[in-house]
Amino acid sequence: MTLSPLQRIQVNDGMLITADHWQIAHSYHQQRQTIHYAALHQGGIVSGLGVSVGPIPEGAPSKYRQPRWLTIQPGLAIDAQGNPIVVAKSESCYLSAQPTEESTIYIVLKHSERSSQADIVQEAFQILEKDVPAEADEVELCRVRMMAGSGAIATPDNVFSPTANQLDLRYRQPVQPRPQLTARVAAWSRRRERIPQFEGLFESLPSLYPALRGQIISQPLKSDLSYLAYDEFCQCDRTEQHRLALYLKRGGVMLIEATAGALGELYQVEAELRVAAKRQGTTPSLQAAAEQELIEIQSCIQDAVAQLAAPLQAFLETESLALPDAGNLPAEHRLRSQPFRFGYWPTLNSQPIGFYGWGGLLLLVGPLPQAWGHLSDLPRDEIRSAQELGINLLKFAAHRRQMHQWLAPSNTSLTTDS
Repeated sequence: MTLSPLQRIQVNDGMLITADHWQIAHSYHQQRQTIHYAALHQGGIVSGLGVSVGPIPEGAPSKYRQPRWLTIQPGLAIDAQGNPIVVAKSESCYLSAQPTEESTIYIVLKHSERSSQADIVQEAFQILEKDVPAEADEVELCRVRMMAGSGAIATPDNVFSPTANQLDLRYRQPVQPRPQLTARVAAWSRRRERIPQFEGLFESLPSLYPALRGQIISQPLKSDLSYLAYDEFCQCDRTEQHRLALYLKRGGVMLIEATAGALGELYQVEAELRVAAKRQGTTPSLQAAAEQELIEIQSCIQDAVAQLAAPLQAFLETESLALPDAGNLPAEHRLRSQPFRFGYWPTLNSQPIGFYGWGGLLLLVGPLPQAWGHLSDLPRDEIRSAQELGINLLKFAAHRRQMHQWLAPSNTSLTTDS
């Protein structure tokens, strides 16, 4: 949405009211409504607007006397600019598409205006048939996956799994709050095996954290979060490392995933000792022994992490990105606290994970992304923990890059898509 300063009439006694004055006065309120709605809400259906297979009208010409008529029920929608679309009575429309191959056809509503009387403009609507998804100023009512030819349109046998030439209402969008932050994710290299798992994480956002949305993009330098496997990072040449450093300096977050290996076993022992040290009814001597073993295991973990992080530390020092007291993430770090709080990192499929950070450079040890995918067979509580930690990661990356952009001297453009 393009922003420009609003203007309104400064009313004075004796002022001559012209048509231009009236137009400015009405436009002012309409623009305020548009800005308010577009900033806080997404377009969609408010109520009604059901779609059913309708009867063939008696007066329909012979070429339209086919079982392809739809009935749009009365209802209300609002488009992305805040324009109300009122369908006061049932409307009929004919699905005219006759594709030569399997295609998806979309039935959408679009706000319009028409003159109903002299000096009166009535807000109206159009029912459009398209072969592309609804645009920003349109609201989808239904879609139909049509086979080649001119087959009849039918009511779906299973509303959650319509087949060819059956009405599909699964993608109708209700009016809902607009996400205030977008996390753009990319694969830094050509290996994109983790991208479908991020898409699975995005699907959890509307129900768990609707203020955030996710988007996969193909250009890593324009992303908020880039994924890179640990072995790939270690193979980066000097030119690629310098490119990566520029990305971090501009606010990007690099997620480097390493396999747990022996470190995973140390994590498991640490978790068991932590439970043993806090177990009720344990004798003081056993509790002290568990606490001592916990300290020793944590020291072993620190040594193993230091060895694993050595290439990252060398890269940070070479690029003058090294930070004091970095590595372990404290309790107040955004990855641990916003919007979901983690005292300890979760255990997934009996494998505890580890997270370490140096500014925008993050080292993940363990199978976190795998838990976001559609094929995950983990228990529900583990999937939820993985989703919540993933949301913390997305929000941290999007907010970090956003603040860097706010601070950039060259940031002179203003957009509403944050």
